[in-house]
Amino acid sequence: MNKRLTIITLIIMLVIGGLISGLYAGPIQKALTPIMTNAMGNNTPQKPANAGQATAQPQQPGQAKNPNTGGMQNKMNPNQANVLAQDSFQRTNQQLWGQSSDGRKWEGDANTLQVFSIAGATGQMANGQGTVNAVLGPTNDNVDVLANGAVNQFGNGVNFGVVLRWTNGQNWYKALIDGQHLSILKRVNGKSTQIGSVTFAAQKGSVYSIRFRAIGAMLFAKVWRSDTKEPDRWMIVISDPELKTGQAGLRVVLQPTTVVRVTSFIATPAAMGNDL
Repeated sequence: MNKRLTIITLIIMLVIGGLISGLYAGPIQKALTPIMTNAMGNNTPQKPANAGQATAQPQQPGQAKNPNTGGMQNKMNPNQANVLAQDSFQRTNQQLWGQSSDGRKWEGDANTLQVFSIAGATGQMANGQGTVNAVLGPTNDNVDVLANGAVNQFGNGVNFGVVLRWTNGQNWYKALIDGQHLSILKRVNGKSTQIGSVTFAAQKGSVYSIRFRAIGAMLFAKVWRSDTKEPDRWMIVISDPELKTGQAGLRVVLQPTTVVRVTSFIATPAAMGNDL
Protein backbone atom coordinates (compact mmCIF):
# COMPACT_ATOMS: atom_id res chain seq x y z
CA MET A 1 0.00 0.00 0.00
CA ASN A 2 2.76 2.45 0.93
CA LYS A 3 4.73 1.47 -2.13
CA ARG A 4 1.78 2.16 -4.44
CA LEU A 5 1.18 5.54 -2.78
CA THR A 6 4.82 6.49 -3.28
CA ILE A 7 4.66 5.64 -7.01
CA ILE A 8 1.45 7.62 -7.49
CA THR A 9 2.98 10.60 -5.67
CA LEU A 10 6.06 10.54 -7.93
CA ILE A 11 3.91 10.39 -11.05
CA ILE A 12 1.86 13.37 -9.89
CA MET A 13 5.05 15.37 -9.16
CA LEU A 14 6.49 14.58 -12.61
CA VAL A 15 3.27 15.68 -14.30
CA ILE A 16 3.22 18.94 -12.36
CA GLY A 17 6.91 19.53 -13.10
CA GLY A 18 6.32 18.99 -16.80
CA LEU A 19 3.47 21.47 -16.81
CA ILE A 20 5.59 24.09 -15.06
CA SER A 21 8.53 23.55 -17.49
CA GLY A 22 6.23 24.01 -20.46
CA LEU A 23 4.89 27.28 -19.14
CA TYR A 24 8.32 28.89 -18.44
CA ALA A 25 10.55 27.32 -21.10
CA GLY A 26 10.36 30.36 -23.44
CA PRO A 27 11.36 33.03 -20.86
CA ILE A 28 14.11 30.79 -19.46
CA GLN A 29 15.57 30.22 -22.96
CA LYS A 30 15.42 33.93 -23.75
CA ALA A 31 17.21 34.78 -20.52
CA LEU A 32 19.91 32.19 -21.04
CA THR A 33 20.62 33.01 -24.74
CA PRO A 34 22.89 36.10 -24.28
CA ILE A 35 24.76 34.33 -21.49
CA MET A 36 25.46 31.35 -23.76
CA THR A 37 26.34 33.64 -26.69
CA ASN A 38 28.99 35.47 -24.67
CA ALA A 39 30.31 32.24 -23.24
CA MET A 40 30.81 30.84 -26.76
CA GLY A 41 32.74 33.95 -27.93
CA ASN A 42 30.30 34.99 -30.67
CA ASN A 43 31.72 38.19 -32.25
CA THR A 44 28.74 39.02 -34.44
CA PRO A 45 28.34 42.85 -34.24
CA GLN A 46 25.22 44.06 -32.54
CA LYS A 47 23.00 46.58 -34.32
CA PRO A 48 23.31 50.01 -32.68
CA ALA A 49 20.37 51.51 -30.88
CA ASN A 50 20.08 54.30 -33.48
CA ALA A 51 20.31 52.00 -36.51
CA GLY A 52 18.53 53.40 -39.52
CA GLN A 53 19.24 57.01 -38.49
CA ALA A 54 21.74 59.24 -40.38
CA THR A 55 25.07 59.78 -38.63
CA ALA A 56 27.41 62.74 -38.99
CA GLN A 57 30.29 62.15 -41.39
CA PRO A 58 33.82 63.23 -40.39
CA GLN A 59 35.09 66.39 -42.11
CA GLN A 60 37.69 65.63 -44.74
CA PRO A 61 40.99 67.54 -45.09
CA GLY A 62 40.72 70.48 -47.47
CA GLN A 63 36.97 70.86 -46.95
CA ALA A 64 35.07 73.49 -45.04
CA LYS A 65 31.56 73.22 -43.76
CA ASN A 66 29.11 75.40 -45.60
CA PRO A 67 27.08 77.22 -42.93
CA ASN A 68 24.16 77.70 -45.32
CA THR A 69 23.69 74.08 -46.37
CA GLY A 70 25.37 72.11 -43.62
CA GLY A 71 27.26 70.21 -46.34
CA MET A 72 30.89 70.23 -47.41
CA GLN A 73 32.49 72.77 -49.66
CA ASN A 74 35.92 72.33 -51.27
CA LYS A 75 38.23 75.19 -50.38
CA MET A 76 40.85 74.52 -53.04
CA ASN A 77 40.82 76.77 -56.09
CA PRO A 78 41.46 74.44 -59.07
CA ASN A 79 42.80 77.24 -61.23
CA GLN A 80 45.45 78.11 -58.66
CA ALA A 81 46.28 74.45 -58.14
CA ASN A 82 47.04 74.00 -61.87
CA VAL A 83 49.19 77.08 -62.42
CA LEU A 84 52.64 76.33 -63.84
CA ALA A 85 53.88 79.91 -63.68
CA GLN A 86 52.44 83.40 -63.28
CA ASP A 87 53.37 87.01 -62.66
CA SER A 88 51.16 90.00 -61.87
CA PHE A 89 54.18 92.38 -61.79
CA GLN A 90 52.73 94.02 -58.67
CA ARG A 91 56.03 94.96 -57.04
CA THR A 92 58.20 98.01 -56.54
CA ASN A 93 60.04 99.61 -59.45
CA GLN A 94 63.37 97.95 -60.13
CA GLN A 95 65.86 97.07 -62.80
CA LEU A 96 65.37 93.58 -64.27
CA TRP A 97 62.30 91.45 -63.60
CA GLY A 98 63.70 89.55 -60.64
CA GLN A 99 61.33 87.15 -58.94
CA SER A 100 57.79 86.72 -60.21
CA SER A 101 54.69 86.99 -58.03
CA ASP A 102 54.55 83.17 -57.77
CA GLY A 103 58.06 83.05 -56.29
CA ARG A 104 59.89 81.80 -59.40
CA LYS A 105 62.80 83.66 -60.95
CA TRP A 106 62.48 84.91 -64.52
CA GLU A 107 64.95 83.35 -66.96
CA GLY A 108 66.17 84.09 -70.47
CA ASP A 109 67.24 87.74 -70.74
CA ALA A 110 64.83 89.06 -68.08
CA ASN A 111 67.43 89.15 -65.32
CA THR A 112 70.54 89.94 -67.35
CA LEU A 113 69.64 92.71 -69.86
CA GLN A 114 68.94 96.26 -68.67
CA VAL A 115 66.15 96.39 -71.26
CA PHE A 116 63.99 94.74 -68.58
CA SER A 117 62.55 96.59 -65.59
CA ILE A 118 59.52 96.79 -63.34
CA ALA A 119 57.83 100.17 -63.80
CA GLY A 120 54.39 101.21 -62.61
CA ALA A 121 53.36 97.63 -61.73
CA THR A 122 54.15 96.37 -65.25
CA GLY A 123 56.95 94.32 -66.72
CA GLN A 124 58.65 96.79 -69.05
CA MET A 125 60.97 96.20 -72.01
CA ALA A 126 62.48 99.41 -73.41
CA ASN A 127 65.67 101.22 -74.46
CA GLY A 128 66.94 98.34 -76.52
CA GLN A 129 67.04 96.96 -80.05
CA GLY A 130 66.54 93.48 -81.40
CA THR A 131 65.00 90.35 -79.92
CA VAL A 132 64.74 89.67 -76.19
CA ASN A 133 63.35 86.66 -74.31
CA ALA A 134 61.78 86.15 -70.89
CA VAL A 135 60.77 82.64 -69.79
CA LEU A 136 59.20 81.41 -66.58
CA GLY A 137 58.31 78.11 -64.98
CA PRO A 138 59.05 74.43 -65.57
CA THR A 139 59.50 72.55 -68.82
CA ASN A 140 56.22 71.12 -70.04
CA ASP A 141 54.60 69.78 -73.19
CA ASN A 142 50.89 70.69 -73.22
CA VAL A 143 50.55 74.27 -72.03
CA ASP A 144 48.17 77.23 -72.27
CA VAL A 145 49.74 80.69 -71.94
CA LEU A 146 47.90 83.98 -71.57
CA ALA A 147 49.78 87.29 -71.58
CA ASN A 148 48.42 90.84 -71.49
CA GLY A 149 50.52 93.69 -72.81
CA ALA A 150 50.73 96.94 -74.76
CA VAL A 151 53.20 98.24 -77.35
CA ASN A 152 53.74 101.98 -77.83
CA GLN A 153 54.51 101.57 -81.54
CA PHE A 154 54.44 98.96 -84.29
CA GLY A 155 56.31 98.81 -87.58
CA ASN A 156 59.97 98.25 -88.47
CA GLY A 157 59.73 94.65 -87.32
CA VAL A 158 58.42 95.43 -83.81
CA ASN A 159 56.25 92.68 -82.36
CA PHE A 160 54.95 91.35 -79.07
CA GLY A 161 54.76 87.58 -78.70
CA VAL A 162 54.20 84.61 -76.43
CA VAL A 163 56.41 81.51 -76.65
CA LEU A 164 55.81 77.84 -75.92
CA ARG A 165 58.19 74.88 -75.90
CA TRP A 166 61.11 77.29 -75.61
CA THR A 167 64.40 75.52 -74.90
CA ASN A 168 66.74 78.33 -75.99
CA GLY A 169 66.84 81.24 -78.42
CA GLN A 170 67.14 78.79 -81.32
CA ASN A 171 64.15 76.52 -80.57
CA TRP A 172 60.60 77.71 -79.82
CA TYR A 173 57.03 78.32 -81.02
CA LYS A 174 55.78 81.90 -80.91
CA ALA A 175 52.38 83.59 -81.34
CA LEU A 176 52.79 87.31 -82.02
CA ILE A 177 51.09 90.54 -83.04
CA ASP A 178 52.93 93.05 -85.22
CA GLY A 179 50.20 95.67 -85.74
CA GLN A 180 48.75 94.00 -88.83
CA HIS A 181 48.68 90.27 -88.16
CA LEU A 182 48.42 87.53 -85.59
CA SER A 183 51.01 84.95 -86.60
CA ILE A 184 52.60 81.74 -85.38
CA LEU A 185 56.30 81.27 -85.98
CA LYS A 186 58.56 78.38 -85.20
CA ARG A 187 62.31 78.32 -84.83
CA VAL A 188 64.08 74.97 -85.00
CA ASN A 189 67.86 74.74 -84.79
CA GLY A 190 68.18 78.44 -85.57
CA LYS A 191 65.87 78.46 -88.62
CA SER A 192 62.65 80.52 -88.35
CA THR A 193 59.48 79.71 -90.32
CA GLN A 194 56.04 81.30 -90.31
CA ILE A 195 53.51 78.46 -90.07
CA GLY A 196 50.27 80.42 -89.68
CA SER A 197 48.97 83.99 -89.99
CA VAL A 198 45.68 85.93 -90.03
CA THR A 199 44.94 89.63 -90.38
CA PHE A 200 44.63 91.48 -87.08
CA ALA A 201 44.96 95.27 -86.71
CA ALA A 202 46.50 96.05 -83.31
CA GLN A 203 46.62 99.67 -82.21
CA LYS A 204 49.61 101.15 -80.47
CA GLY A 205 49.14 101.79 -76.78
CA SER A 206 46.15 99.45 -76.38
CA VAL A 207 46.42 96.43 -74.09
CA TYR A 208 45.95 93.10 -75.88
CA SER A 209 45.56 89.56 -74.61
CA ILE A 210 47.35 86.79 -76.49
CA ARG A 211 46.42 83.20 -75.71
CA PHE A 212 48.69 80.50 -77.12
CA ARG A 213 48.13 76.77 -76.55
CA ALA A 214 50.00 73.59 -77.49
CA ILE A 215 48.50 70.11 -77.20
CA GLY A 216 50.50 67.34 -78.82
CA ALA A 217 51.27 68.48 -82.37
CA MET A 218 48.39 71.01 -82.37
CA LEU A 219 48.95 74.74 -81.89
CA PHE A 220 46.15 77.25 -81.17
CA ALA A 221 46.32 81.04 -81.02
CA LYS A 222 43.98 84.02 -80.60
CA VAL A 223 44.19 87.68 -79.61
CA TRP A 224 41.74 90.34 -78.45
CA ARG A 225 41.67 93.72 -76.75
CA SER A 226 41.88 93.07 -73.04
CA ASP A 227 38.87 95.29 -72.32
CA THR A 228 36.63 93.12 -74.54
CA LYS A 229 35.30 89.57 -74.31
CA GLU A 230 37.62 86.72 -75.26
CA PRO A 231 36.66 85.22 -78.65
CA ASP A 232 35.03 81.81 -78.42
CA ARG A 233 37.00 80.38 -81.33
CA TRP A 234 40.69 80.16 -82.04
CA MET A 235 41.94 82.40 -84.84
CA ILE A 236 44.75 80.04 -85.85
CA VAL A 237 44.71 76.25 -85.52
CA ILE A 238 47.63 74.40 -87.04
CA SER A 239 49.61 71.19 -86.66
CA ASP A 240 53.37 71.06 -86.29
CA PRO A 241 55.15 68.09 -84.67
CA GLU A 242 58.75 69.30 -84.49
CA LEU A 243 59.07 70.71 -80.95
CA LYS A 244 57.84 68.48 -78.15
CA THR A 245 58.49 70.29 -74.88
CA GLY A 246 59.97 73.40 -73.29
CA GLN A 247 59.24 76.47 -71.19
CA ALA A 248 56.66 79.21 -71.65
CA GLY A 249 57.37 82.92 -71.80
CA LEU A 250 57.62 86.06 -73.92
CA ARG A 251 59.67 86.99 -76.97
CA VAL A 252 59.67 90.59 -78.20
CA VAL A 253 61.34 92.49 -81.05
CA LEU A 254 62.28 96.06 -80.11
CA GLN A 255 63.46 99.20 -81.83
CA PRO A 256 65.32 101.90 -79.83
CA THR A 257 62.12 103.88 -79.13
CA THR A 258 59.88 100.86 -78.47
CA VAL A 259 58.28 100.42 -75.05
CA VAL A 260 56.43 97.18 -74.25
CA ARG A 261 54.50 96.92 -70.99
CA VAL A 262 53.28 93.52 -69.80
CA THR A 263 50.54 93.62 -67.18
CA SER A 264 50.15 89.88 -66.50
CA PHE A 265 51.41 86.46 -67.51
CA ILE A 266 50.10 82.99 -66.65
CA ALA A 267 50.86 79.46 -67.86
CA THR A 268 48.66 76.48 -67.06
CA PRO A 269 48.50 72.83 -68.20
CA ALA A 270 46.40 72.41 -71.35
CA ALA A 271 43.96 69.66 -72.27
CA MET A 272 41.85 69.12 -75.34
CA GLY A 273 38.44 70.76 -74.99
CA ASN A 274 36.58 73.30 -77.11
CA ASP A 275 39.67 73.93 -79.21
CA LEU A 276 38.16 74.01 -82.72
